[in-house]
Amino acid sequence: MPDSSSKGVIKEGSIAQFMRKRTQLVGFSIERHKHTQYVAEFVDNALDAIETAQWKHQAFKNLSPEIPKIEYTLKPWNENGAKLKAQKITARLKEILEPLQPIINMEPIALVIIQRVEKPEILPDDIQGSDIEMYSFEAFDNGVGIRPVDLEKYGIYLASSKSEKLRQTRGSQGFGAPSAFSDAQNTTGRPITVISKHIKEKRGELSVFYTTGENKKKYTIPPTGVVVPFKHGTYVQLWYLNVKYVRSYADEYTRQTALLNSHVTIIFVDPNGEIAIYPRRVSDFPAEPVYTEPHPESTSIGDFQELIRNTKASKVIDFLTTSFCRIGSKRAKDIIENANKNTRNKISSNSLVKKLNDEQINALYRSFISMKYPAPPIDTVVPVGREVLQGVIKKNLNCEFVEAVTRPPTSSKGLAFVVEAAIAYDPNNQALNDFGNSILNRFTNRTPKLRDNSDCAIWKAASSVNWKNYKIDKADNGLPRGPLKLFVNVSGPFVHVMFKAQSKQALAADDILVREIKLALEELGRKLKTHITKGEIETRRMKRAKTLLEHAEVFAKSLVAIEETDPELNVKPTYEKVYKNIEAMIASNERKLVRKEKKVQQRGKTKTEPKLKTAPETIPPEILAEIAKA
Repeated sequence: MPDSSSKGVIKEGSIAQFMRKRTQLVGFSIERHKHTQYVAEFVDNALDAIETAQWKHQAFKNLSPEIPKIEYTLKPWNENGAKLKAQKITARLKEILEPLQPIINMEPIALVIIQRVEKPEILPDDIQGSDIEMYSFEAFDNGVGIRPVDLEKYGIYLASSKSEKLRQTRGSQGFGAPSAFSDAQNTTGRPITVISKHIKEKRGELSVFYTTGENKKKYTIPPTGVVVPFKHGTYVQLWYLNVKYVRSYADEYTRQTALLNSHVTIIFVDPNGEIAIYPRRVSDFPAEPVYTEPHPESTSIGDFQELIRNTKASKVIDFLTTSFCRIGSKRAKDIIENANKNTRNKISSNSLVKKLNDEQINALYRSFISMKYPAPPIDTVVPVGREVLQGVIKKNLNCEFVEAVTRPPTSSKGLAFVVEAAIAYDPNNQALNDFGNSILNRFTNRTPKLRDNSDCAIWKAASSVNWKNYKIDKADNGLPRGPLKLFVNVSGPFVHVMFKAQSKQALAADDILVREIKLALEELGRKLKTHITKGEIETRRMKRAKTLLEHAEVFAKSLVAIEETDPELNVKPTYEKVYKNIEAMIASNERKLVRKEKKVQQRGKTKTEPKLKTAPETIPPEILAEIAKA
């Protein structure tokens, strides 16, 4: 018989202890993408906070339809490693916000500053002599702010406002900021500074702290009330180590974020001192997504058992109707009746949930998943919108052809989602004449994804399209090649259960998701093909007209000279009249050729493609005159 007094070897740890040594699991590896990960975590939090301020408190009323004019300058961070004091921290905050004071309480703003600073002597010799550098990271947003009671939990693992219910927001289970704080402490030994003022509070609160392996905070400056130069918002400052900053990573993330979040002004200052300002381009915020109860199709047996253990409902019928969406009293009764076919201990609508035995729970679940349910509600999904997406891309890229499509809401895994896609094309735009990964821009809930490209459902769907059908070259990786860019955004709570890793860079290749993305891209391909075909017809017409008109002037002069020598002609035609008649004949010939091309195009089209819009059937005389002059 074993000795009951002996000690076991298995010890219980905390999530903080585990993650403090494994921050690379959520993207904080020593590499160029680490800069991007810091920006992503705090920009995403900023956007959520700004949208909450508008949705819950109407913080940004009556935004002007005009694009705000913003200028920003910055003084370097001169912190020398001495112990931080509250007065110095608030002075720094005032300094970085001084250029924004005229609009700080009127315009939604997210500000990120990364600066290279001197490495402290406390770091190991191998770090001192390597290409690893130290960076100061500052992030500010004028969102809703954080209440003092919530500030105590901010930075603690799994302390998240989004951890209980799925919603179309950018956060998840509260790993982002805590992992950033852990990485900052691990690499530099420096504390974290946070200043926040909630929209309902009278003053701001400052604290400087370390997070510990016990998932708690150790303060160097305890929570202290301070006066802040804004009505509401949050400021975070920390230090971290990483390889040398290289452009086209963190700056590209902010650029793409600004593209699909055009209701917020985003300012990014990189370690080289370059300041990128992306002013707000629309005056309306997206609609607020709603929470919903789990859909039966997304509920596993484990989820079902957990809901039974934690439900506040006393009766079975109340449990079914209140714990899930799309289950009314009639369907709940059908589930119970069907369950009774597979259990000896019968269940009634009024049976007590907590008294159900394992056999009854299993029978109830089998009946539960065997039923057919309506699709989940679509008010949990808020897409960018076709018009906004198309308009913003036009303003940013200035291309000859931009088209967008928003697919109807659909669902998979019991969760709703919407696929949106856009395409920009311009043979004369050098910004589009590149190849490879930059062709495809991936987003989920308006958040750009820059890594794990080929492992993502969006990439797989885009590479499965036969782009040659739409007069577009195809690269070896399956993506289109040429002067174009693709944008794909998947919106909805669906994405949170489909990420392949905690770094949230790739979506799993769900069949319904891939199909929706492919349908959206094929629709854009057909529209682009129509545009390219129209341009080809126009080019041929102009080329033919130019060739003919190159000889029209000489021919008209010769014809007039011959007619002037004819004694039988009483009225001598003028050069202008003869030339005008030649123009008319060229136009008539063009009309016939265009009609012929139109018939050929109609024969070659499939039934699913829209009717081809051809160019006008004649070249106007004024255009012919311009061609002749050329």
